[in-house]
Amino acid sequence: MNEKIGVIDSGMGGLTVVRSLLLRNVPADIVYIGDNANVPYGNRPLDEIVELTLRMLEVLSERNIRIVAIACNTISATIDRLKPFWGSSIVDIISPAAQYLATCGESDLGLFGTEFTVRSGLHAKLVSDLNPAVHIHGVPSRRLAALIDESIDDKSAISKEISSMLAQLAALHPVHSVLLGCTHYPIVMDLFKSLAPEMEFIDPADLQAKAVIELLKKADWQSNLIENRSIENAEQAEGVLFSESVKSCLEIVTSGTEKAYRTMLSRLGIPEACSIERLI
Repeated sequence: MNEKIGVIDSGMGGLTVVRSLLLRNVPADIVYIGDNANVPYGNRPLDEIVELTLRMLEVLSERNIRIVAIACNTISATIDRLKPFWGSSIVDIISPAAQYLATCGESDLGLFGTEFTVRSGLHAKLVSDLNPAVHIHGVPSRRLAALIDESIDDKSAISKEISSMLAQLAALHPVHSVLLGCTHYPIVMDLFKSLAPEMEFIDPADLQAKAVIELLKKADWQSNLIENRSIENAEQAEGVLFSESVKSCLEIVTSGTEKAYRTMLSRLGIPEACSIERLI
């Protein structure tokens, strides 16, 4: 399988997007870059976030990757600074989530994310542009992403941080649904649900995976398949491309440790990576 999709994040949270892509039988190999040495990006200034992200995009450009999924809300909040370097074939994680929130039928929704993500106000702006009647109430955390990335087994510390965020949100405005605006957060979805079973927690990973799939369908992959095989039309091509027989190879490039990634892959039910390389 020659075509490849790039997925980038400041750490391991973006693997939730990889999982969603694999569950949807994405017809491509995946190159995942996680900059664990600098996690979380959400506590860093804008220029530093952009600089670190461009380093990851440079690695992907060397591998002839055409489509990139930014599986990080903090990086996605800098999308206007990144598009000049990659163009239209870049899928941020905030836009698909905003489209969902604007049409889900609720007038008040919560948002949990890093300080940079919540402070950027991008979720609220995009949702308001689509539906001014919907209001987003954001609660930031400086610690939760790093706790999940570095201390995943410390359930006590993670639960304490989540409880604090829930209390802050309750003080802001009562809501029924909360967008987990950091791809690290769905990794501990069980803790969110156990601490607030009456609430709905929205995982943006699947929303982004859907957007990536739609972009693939608009690309020239189907026409290439029709040209190279005994397939008559786009409908047949789509059936072949997204069938269960499709097997994707996952390559990981990280400034973190191989052991941590193998543990997280197992935790998320993702098959073993074809390779794990060091991001320098």
